[in-house]
Amino acid sequence: MAAITPSEPVSTSTQEIHTKKMWKTLVGHVPISSPFYQFHPVTRLYLFVFLGVVPLFIFVPEINFLLVLVSMALMLWGRADLRGLRIYAPMVVTVAIFMFTVVILAPGKDPTYTPLHMSLITIYYQPVFFTFAAYWRLMAMLSGTILYFSTNRERDMLVALRAVRLPFVASYVIGLSIRAAGMFMEDFRTIREAEQARGLDTKAMRISDQVKLYVMYLVPLFSIALRRAEEISNALFARGYTVTGRVKGGGQRRDYIRSLYAIRTRDVIAIVILISLFVGAGISNLFFNVFVITDSPLNIYLRGVLNIP
Repeated sequence: MAAITPSEPVSTSTQEIHTKKMWKTLVGHVPISSPFYQFHPVTRLYLFVFLGVVPLFIFVPEINFLLVLVSMALMLWGRADLRGLRIYAPMVVTVAIFMFTVVILAPGKDPTYTPLHMSLITIYYQPVFFTFAAYWRLMAMLSGTILYFSTNRERDMLVALRAVRLPFVASYVIGLSIRAAGMFMEDFRTIREAEQARGLDTKAMRISDQVKLYVMYLVPLFSIALRRAEEISNALFARGYTVTGRVKGGGQRRDYIRSLYAIRTRDVIAIVILISLFVGAGISNLFFNVFVITDSPLNIYLRGVLNIP
C-alpha cells in the first residue's frame, strides 16, 4: 500500500474533528483542552455560583445583559462547544414569548400603571419593563449554568463538591442527579429513534396526538429510571460505599480523585475575588437598595421619552 504524502488530501469529517476536540459527557460536550483546566474544580464551582446566583441580587437589565456577554466570552475563551448553544434557542425564545404574552394579557389592575396604546392592544409600561428585566435576569443565570456544564466533566463536579466539604451522601446525590439529567435525555433520544426506525412520523401528527405521545413517553422513561436506580444502588453496595462515606471499620475512606487536584495560588486569588464580588453585590442590594430596576439607564430614558413620572 502506497504511503500518503502530505500533498494528498486526507478526508476527515467534521464530526471526527469535533470528537477529537471534545469529550462526550452525559450533559453535553466539554473541551479536551481548555484554559479553565488550569484552575481547580472548586474555583470553577465558585465561578458557577457567582454567575448563576448573583443575578438574583441584580434587577438592572443592562448589568444582567453584560453578565450574559461575560459568560459567552468565557465560553469562547474556554473553547467550549458553541455550536451546542443552538439547542437552547427554542427555550430562550419560548420563555420570552410566554413571559411577555402573560404580562400583556394579564398586566394587573394597579392604577399607577401607565397605559401605552398600540394599534390593536393596550399595554402597560411598568409590568412590561419589569418582565423585560426579569427575562434578562433569567438569561444571565441560564448562561452561567451553561458555561459551567460546558467546561466541566462529572468528575470535576464531584471533586468540587467534596473540596467544599459537602457531606458524602449529599455530594453523591447531587452528582447522580446531574448524571440522571443527561441519562434522561439519552433515554428520550433512544426512544424517539426507535419510534422513527419503526416508521413513526411525528411531523404528520396533530398537536393533540403529539401531546399524548409525550405523555406516553413517561412510562418507559420511568421504568428505565427505576431499573437504573437499582443498578446504581447495587454497584455502590458492591464497592463498599455507605451513606456516611466511611469504610466498614469506621475509618474515613481515602478520596483518591481529590488527591489528583491541588489548589494553587491563582485558585485562592480567584476564589477571594469571586466571593468578594458576590458578597458585595448581595450587601449592596439587600442593605443599600442598589441594582434595583429604578437604577436602569434604559428605564430612566424610556420614562423620560414617554413622560412617565
